Amino acid sequence: MASWSEITTLTTPGGVLTFNAGSGDTYYVDPLRSTGLGMGEIRAQVDRKGQASGSIYHEFFEAGAILVIAGNLLIRSAATEAGYVTARDALELDMKVKLRTMFAASGTLAGTGVSIVCKCNLGADFPSLPQGPIAKGFIFGLVSESVF
Repeated sequence: MASWSEITTLTTPGGVLTFNAGSGDTYYVDPLRSTGLGMGEIRAQVDRKGQASGSIYHEFFEAGAILVIAGNLLIRSAATEAGYVTARDALELDMKVKLRTMFAASGTLAGTGVSIVCKCNLGADFPSLPQGPIAKGFIFGLVSESVF
């Protein structure tokens, strides 16, 4: 997956979350507020040489990536403010419930040609957005099982 905009789904044990859908209410991933795609921590063990100058380099390994996914709740189905709030709240609850099922079991983040097996390590939060008092974003964290 080369870009956050290519994310399509997160399949959890509790069901599927759809991202960046072309129609209907959806979770729109903001690439500028998301991080960690393709970036695993490098575990680099380096020891000092005893009674000599220099260092001993052991094998370096890459850990699974810590992904922080953020964006906006995009509501297209509502014609009124009350309808917007109802649809927004439904998206929030759906994300919370489905991410909670990934604390103990793995899910799969999928995008264009790539699948990443992961677990949720940071439950969803829904901060207010500058667009107005009822507009909200989302942010949550995942940890990939393997290097990708």
